Amino acid sequence: MKKKLAVISTACLFILASDPIPSNATPDSSSDVLDQSTSVTTEDVKAIFDSLYQEGYSLGEEDGYAEKKFEQFDQTTGLDKSSEEFTWFMMGYTVGYKKGQQQKEEELKTEQENEMAAGEEEGYQQGVLDYKHATIQSEIDPFPSKSSDWNKGYVQGYKKAISLMDLSVKAKKEGYDQGLENDSMSVPSMYDDEDVTRQAFTEGFETAQAEVLKQQKKQFEKQGYVQGYHDLSLEVPAEAEGELQTAFEQGYEKGQKQKQKDVKADGYDSAFTYQTYRAPKNLQDKPELEKWYKAGFYSNKDVKPLQQKAYKDGWKLGKEMSVPKKHKQNKAAVAMYKKYFEQGQKKQDKTVSHILLGSGIVLTLAVLITLWRLRRRKNEETTLDS
Repeated sequence: MKKKLAVISTACLFILASDPIPSNATPDSSSDVLDQSTSVTTEDVKAIFDSLYQEGYSLGEEDGYAEKKFEQFDQTTGLDKSSEEFTWFMMGYTVGYKKGQQQKEEELKTEQENEMAAGEEEGYQQGVLDYKHATIQSEIDPFPSKSSDWNKGYVQGYKKAISLMDLSVKAKKEGYDQGLENDSMSVPSMYDDEDVTRQAFTEGFETAQAEVLKQQKKQFEKQGYVQGYHDLSLEVPAEAEGELQTAFEQGYEKGQKQKQKDVKADGYDSAFTYQTYRAPKNLQDKPELEKWYKAGFYSNKDVKPLQQKAYKDGWKLGKEMSVPKKHKQNKAAVAMYKKYFEQGQKKQDKTVSHILLGSGIVLTLAVLITLWRLRRRKNEETTLDS
């Protein structure tokens, strides 16, 4: 018995030290290790081999996963087997052990990777947040409640976020510069590998493109405005397409409306200057604008009231010119007010002269009568004395 155990132990050590034997390895049909008669068939041998190999494989897989060799062995293991049978058993054990060991290593590796991934994700998010709030941590303290793999991933994620945010700022600037110069975007390879930098470059490009479009629309709207204000036929430039064409047409419409407004205002002002309507020469061949001018002229209901006020202000003694606030900025209205104010002043001067002249005649007669009465009284007194 002792001799057999020694043989088994030696065989175990030898097999475990050697390379794994493929699971499909089968014994030769000529083997006599089963101590069977020559009547044993190849199929019988293969069946026995498979059974022993699978038994050893299962035990070896458990021990390999637990990383403890011969954990499933006891003093009776292998005693019921011949040397050849035990060799087959150990073949399965060896392969199973390595399989279990590999499975355990893969599970540990997956767990470590998951821990690191979770820590990296949280570190990345915190890094982005700190970057935006300008509170970047130069030294990152570990989280005691987390595993070393998680903390390692957190540091990596945090540093990655800071690095990418720095790069994204540069990417956005370059995207913006490209957008000012080109209509089509071409993301450099150094920014195209990461979503953050690629998005930053794209945002910069689109911002610049929006500004360029805004400026172009402003320019074409201004061109359209000038064209519409001068009452020219609408002619959209060939290069103005899409939104630019719309901007030009909107400018043209604004220009026409402003022209109509200004012409109507001119007509309104002309009513302060002319008593009767007269069409300006520059509008005689533009019936639409002349219509607005005429409408403005007849819409002025302030002429008469302002004339009357100006005349009355001028007629009053000591009254200074006081154009109503409503008309102070209107040159035509001010000129009309001044004209009628001066007429009122002339009327005032004439009236005062008449009053003074009449007062002077009455005063002279009173003085003469007074003098005559005094002289007469004096003569009467002289006569009485004589």
